[in-house]
Amino acid sequence: MQRNNRLRNLLTVPVIMARQLKRNALSAGLAFAGNATSNEFDEHLQNEVEREREIQKKKKIKRTQSKKSPDLINKSTFQSRTIGSKKEKHRQLDPEYEIVIDGPLRKIKPYHFTYRTFCKERWRDKKLVDVFISEFRDRESEYYKRTIENGDVHINDETADLSTVIRNGDLITHQVHRHEPPVTSRPIKVIFEDDNIMVIDKPSGIPVHPTGRYRFNTITKMLQNNLGFVVNPCNRLDRLTSGLMFLAKTPKGADNIGDQLKAREVTKEYVAKVVGEFPETEVIVEKPLKLIEPRLALNAVCQMDEKGAKHAKTVFNRISYDGKTSIVKCKPLTGRSHQIRVHLQYLGHPIANDPIYSNDEVWGNNLGKGGQADFDIVITKLDEIGKRKPAKSWFHGNGGYGEVLRQEKCSICESDLYTDPGPNDLDLWLHAYLYESTETEEGTEKKKWCYKTEYPEWALRR
Repeated sequence: MQRNNRLRNLLTVPVIMARQLKRNALSAGLAFAGNATSNEFDEHLQNEVEREREIQKKKKIKRTQSKKSPDLINKSTFQSRTIGSKKEKHRQLDPEYEIVIDGPLRKIKPYHFTYRTFCKERWRDKKLVDVFISEFRDRESEYYKRTIENGDVHINDETADLSTVIRNGDLITHQVHRHEPPVTSRPIKVIFEDDNIMVIDKPSGIPVHPTGRYRFNTITKMLQNNLGFVVNPCNRLDRLTSGLMFLAKTPKGADNIGDQLKAREVTKEYVAKVVGEFPETEVIVEKPLKLIEPRLALNAVCQMDEKGAKHAKTVFNRISYDGKTSIVKCKPLTGRSHQIRVHLQYLGHPIANDPIYSNDEVWGNNLGKGGQADFDIVITKLDEIGKRKPAKSWFHGNGGYGEVLRQEKCSICESDLYTDPGPNDLDLWLHAYLYESTETEEGTEKKKWCYKTEYPEWALRR
């Protein structure tokens, strides 16, 4: 199809590649780290896939039924809705905003904004002020107390106070003068596009969708600004992770790619730059993961019988070693949050510039190898990063410059101001470079589809 000329600063690089991948098998001589047998993992995975397929089947039936009532489809976002529902009534509206490109940074000038969010499960039956202080780390506790006392926070359209308790179903609105953190100004590369989907090479340091302090400095909002219509992410990458992302332009595109990803019908390969000399033989890590601290997005290995544990498996192969760091190919067989990052840390080879998992001030000299850590101490130390201390990693050992409070306040809202982000805030040496279908075209060994990016510069040995 003809490229939409509204893509302005997007660099279009059509790269559709199909290639035969050698299947990995658990054969003799492979290194293995885990506490479950391959058969147990395969059984877990098969059960999960079957459950997901059943969920997708029910969703397809529901979508088919909804087509009989087209007036219930929001065509601008292709999401089903219920007339008169709370969420439709209180839909988040975007204010006017101004973009500034400042060298390597993309900045958004401060703007007035009303946050709208419904009560999350972990907030239920807690005081509003306590939730604000514990969940939203970018401002000091006095700011939230002052904001609530000034009447700028409402629960179900009623003014809240310091004694207000949040209940299930409550709609919280918070009027703010919003200061978004800068992100990289590197362009978004378009790998492939048709009428239903767009495949991009996401730069490191940009969140996928509005979350926390970010709204317009996100992939979906950037593309909406350039394209003039909404795209919905089918897969998720961490803010710091770069590489392949699928974005749906239509319900058909969302269904097609989304269902394949959820049913584990897609092979994914990443490349990472890690600390030390990674083993030359293939390494397989099969260790369950759990979320330790939601505010910090901190995950860790655990036992399968622990609450919140999810089985996870990753296959690693070394590509090269330069005397200090190794380039490693990573193949996640499950899709847990921070899976590759945590499994590499578990092996004692964390990503070399990872501000969470390769910071020796947080984890000690062993960098959390084997999952050994006092997580109360880890959480306390990570909580200081971005406020009193800049982010630090094994590669950027002295921390250098980065985002911290700069002891100044905004003249309009009196909120604390931050310095610009540094390398540890914007880059992570983890890149999703290949996604391909596990299915082949009928009568051939050619994969039904395959998308691939070039290797990032840091992965190329000179």
